[in-house]
Amino acid sequence: MSVFRRALSGFVALATVVAVSSFVGAPAATAVALPAGFQEQVVFSGLSSPVDLEFAQDGRILVAEKGGRIKVFDDLADTSPTVFADLSANVHNQWDRGLLGMALAPGFPADPYVYVLYTYDAPPGQSAPVWNDVCANANDGRCVVTGRLSRLRADGNTMTGAEQVLLHDWCQQFPSHSIGDIAFGADGMLYVAAGDGASFNAVDYGQFPSGAPTNPCADPAGEGGAMRAQDIRTPADETQLDGTLLRLDPATGAAAPGNPNIGAADPDTRRIVATGLRNPYRITMRPGTNETWISDTGWTTWEEVNRVTDPTAGVTNFGWPCWEGNARQPGYDNANLGVCEALYTAPAGTHTAPFVAWNHSSKLVANEACPTGSSSSTGVAFYPAAGGPYPAAYHGAVFFADYSRGCVWASLPSTPGGLPNPANLQTFVSAAAKPVDLEVGPGGELYYADLGGTIRRVRYFPGNQPPSAVIDATPTQGPAPLTVTFNGTGSTDPDPADEGRLRYAWDFTGDGVTDSTSATATFTYATAGTYTARLTVTDTLGATHTSTIAVTPGNEAPTATIDTPAVGTTWKVGDTIGFTGHATDPQQGTLPASRLDWNLVMHHCSAPDTCHEHAIRSWTGVASGSFEAPDHEYPSYLELTLKATDQEGLTHTVTRRLDPKTVDLTFTTVPAGLPLTVGPASGVTPFTRTVIQGSTNSVSAPSPQGSSTFASWSDGGSQSHVITAPTTATTYTATYTTAPVQQRIGHTAAGASLDSGAMNHMNGSRFVTGADPASVTSMSVYLRSVQAAPNNQYQLAVYTDVNGSPGARVATSASAALTANSWNTSPIAATLAPNTAYWLMYNTNGDNNLSYDTGSANQGAWSGTTAFGTWPATFGSASRWNAKFSIYATAGVDDTAPRVTVTSPSGGATGVSVNAPITVRFSEGLAAGTVTAANLELRGPGGTLVGRTVTYDAAEQAATITPSAPLAAATRYTVTVRTGVTDAAGNALAADHQFSFTTADPGAPRFGYDQVGGSLDSGAANYMNGSRFVNGGSATTISQISVYLRSVAAAPANQYQVAIYADANGSPGALVASSTSGTLTANAWNSRPVAATLAPNTAYWLMYNTDGDNNLSYDTGSANQGAWSAPRPFGTWPASFGTSSRWTAKFSIYAS
Repeated sequence: MSVFRRALSGFVALATVVAVSSFVGAPAATAVALPAGFQEQVVFSGLSSPVDLEFAQDGRILVAEKGGRIKVFDDLADTSPTVFADLSANVHNQWDRGLLGMALAPGFPADPYVYVLYTYDAPPGQSAPVWNDVCANANDGRCVVTGRLSRLRADGNTMTGAEQVLLHDWCQQFPSHSIGDIAFGADGMLYVAAGDGASFNAVDYGQFPSGAPTNPCADPAGEGGAMRAQDIRTPADETQLDGTLLRLDPATGAAAPGNPNIGAADPDTRRIVATGLRNPYRITMRPGTNETWISDTGWTTWEEVNRVTDPTAGVTNFGWPCWEGNARQPGYDNANLGVCEALYTAPAGTHTAPFVAWNHSSKLVANEACPTGSSSSTGVAFYPAAGGPYPAAYHGAVFFADYSRGCVWASLPSTPGGLPNPANLQTFVSAAAKPVDLEVGPGGELYYADLGGTIRRVRYFPGNQPPSAVIDATPTQGPAPLTVTFNGTGSTDPDPADEGRLRYAWDFTGDGVTDSTSATATFTYATAGTYTARLTVTDTLGATHTSTIAVTPGNEAPTATIDTPAVGTTWKVGDTIGFTGHATDPQQGTLPASRLDWNLVMHHCSAPDTCHEHAIRSWTGVASGSFEAPDHEYPSYLELTLKATDQEGLTHTVTRRLDPKTVDLTFTTVPAGLPLTVGPASGVTPFTRTVIQGSTNSVSAPSPQGSSTFASWSDGGSQSHVITAPTTATTYTATYTTAPVQQRIGHTAAGASLDSGAMNHMNGSRFVTGADPASVTSMSVYLRSVQAAPNNQYQLAVYTDVNGSPGARVATSASAALTANSWNTSPIAATLAPNTAYWLMYNTNGDNNLSYDTGSANQGAWSGTTAFGTWPATFGSASRWNAKFSIYATAGVDDTAPRVTVTSPSGGATGVSVNAPITVRFSEGLAAGTVTAANLELRGPGGTLVGRTVTYDAAEQAATITPSAPLAAATRYTVTVRTGVTDAAGNALAADHQFSFTTADPGAPRFGYDQVGGSLDSGAANYMNGSRFVNGGSATTISQISVYLRSVAAAPANQYQVAIYADANGSPGALVASSTSGTLTANAWNSRPVAATLAPNTAYWLMYNTDGDNNLSYDTGSANQGAWSAPRPFGTWPASFGTSSRWTAKFSIYAS
């Protein structure tokens, strides 16, 4: 195909080339990083949100764009593709919905079918287009769509005939994790994956939207939303396909022969070979097999790559939403949904763990450049087991991608050509460009689709590597004649021998003539037009690379202006936000609205500085419009973009950030300290969550918790319900009732062998308590016959045991009247020690001889008569007998589940020593036999278990995890305390407890006090406190400040901020930088991002401030060098500090 090039009207009248010696620097950018010998190249550009690419056997490449168009490139050199098919009228392209999956028939083009999977722009039973890609609030649960699998017949480079629909299904409410991907197995069958279509903001089991029409997909109660991914486990209703992998006949879309449930009555049940998937965005087949590998995008904690080893052996269940990663999903677990509860108690093997899983806060490979935080699994592809240009170590490897982190990893086999090893991970591409699909091309090279508009490949050069040409040109537009300064010194070559020895060839007008061979040059364009300047760089062995840039003398780009919304505009969910804008052009004046394009993007963040994008909506050719502010979890913000394009194609883009209005929601329980679940995560009350005003937030009060049973929420909601966030800070309280749980000790059976006929005696039986203290609240006795009044009175007592006889009296009851042939109960209060013998006695007002029994024949004793109500201090032994008595005590039982109270390192801690002990402290003593390595897991990158020993200190009620070897530096580790841990009474942890920490980077120094101890911890939590330190001999950049406190005030006074100050004669001087506010946790390192560059050999101050009374106090690290001043409002950092009274405290606070 031809390459379009603007024709030049006439020749350049004046062209002057001058060598330039001065350096013109190119702007810094984050460069892609690859292993040695590899380079990334852009092969296709100018695409609109490419999401899938496929290679045909004849060399053609097909690229699917999210909006619904499929383009065909004849080969890798083709820069002008043909549109094969345009399905945009049927495709719903909003947020993450669109045309996402594509596959070629295995025999293509002889078998001329292209298979596509897309979101259909209509609810069930309706015809597209219904929404026209525009739902006013796509995230309110009312924008219901379906999914469609079709095949398109190819005739050359275009589709011929009508679309053949193979399957139209998948009712989905929310605008993400819609349909997914398709691929062919070695068996010739078509494998199809789709997401659950549920809410990504809240726990969703079919209760959305809160107003009509609730549950528009008509799912049974508790089985909608994300629970559709487990629908095959609820056969009473029609099976749904959401959250599943299907194996289909590619000619009909029916279930393929050999499927596990091929004999089922429900046709969708027959189609399913795997379930329990959230967003199986990409799938691939292990070459030569039917093994299906799934890139499944997770929620807020885990990402997964899953493996279906044999799709015909049985339905594989990956657990979503009951499980995420290697742990139960807290939000769905605590909603007490029947489907999840049944899965938790199902036999081993019912739920299949991921091949590899990575926590959002963890690196997969120690010390890698890939960031943590926002994460999304978005690509998977296999390298051939043999052949290809990559080194042999990659043979059989599986590559997988994360769109949010911008990274691609390789799981390498232990032996080349073997099965990938999840513990053998390598960072393959970091700073990748928005990868959303991975493919290995016919030449054995990895390609990926960049959602930003390009297709890229990764090449390997075992010997000499080609250079990379980089052009900087200033200016590239302006009135003619236009003199442009060109600079190629930013060009590089990976081979050290070539650095400084590259050769440059400039072609400034695109006529094929070399105009300059200098690294830097100027060129004057005398005539208006659009020119392509080309730089070719050649290394010492003749390898070349060419880069181009457009220059437009006689034309200048327009200037776009967003008039509304104004800078600083904020929003809450449901607000209507209007926008207006205009553009002016130096040559064309005010541009018409047809030259204006708008785009709205949601930046979804795991932290304020770690975000990824969701495209929400675009407008073409308008100067104004409006949109409804969407529902989304926090932190996040909207970005509105206006692009103006003049008649010559020059553009200018401006953006406006629109932050949400937030509100703090505080959650408490009565009694205090019980865990609650908000959205995807649980917390021990009280805790506070910051959310967007008007957002939907699912809450659950797990029940029962020990002896506590949920009773009510303060807002009147049910045990699990949805809160629409108000505009003012609000506290939500879950109230529990505590029912007494009791045990009976003694002889609790009534019968001839136990009842006493000697009712006129003081009788008793001996027993031994269990492993826990028992609080007796009553005693009961059973007699077959009773004397007439007044001789029908009785009393009860508890005695200690002394050498097998009743010893000291512990407690007695008041007298009461007996009833024959029934249990007679009287209140009595006594606390019995564990593992100790006691006696239960009763006395009646007959002749009152004494008699007792140990529970074995001929072990009792008689004594003389005693007046009724006169309990002896001790009992002696005389004649013996063999009676037993029906008598027992009722005592309270320990049914309170143990809790994790403190961990070291604390959750989220950074800079942890690689040799630091890992300690978990509990709320009560544990059964030592349950404190094992199996119940206290330690996992590193990729979810790999770390070898360890676990010991238990009963006195400290603490378990210590000792790794078998020092941990890796700068690596995220996750500890999971499993529910197999129990207390002495057998009560298990209510739910798995998980926390993560990051080991220290030896290259990241710390400044200040990074130790914890009584001489350092601050008990003055309600003050603005700080410590002085001196930086070393070189400039240093810090990214966060951490503080440790022994105690923290209750919410809402548990907020804090940190800051760094310059030093002024021993006191804090000018404010350098400060953090946003966060929530303090006691007995843990609390960290907030703070960016500052510290000068060498210079003193600074690290300060923290909490929202108590906020007096000011600081310390230089030496006694009597601090100062106090007057109270200040929280968050108001003073410009500098004065001195008055002194003090000696030191604070655990450091920067890193």
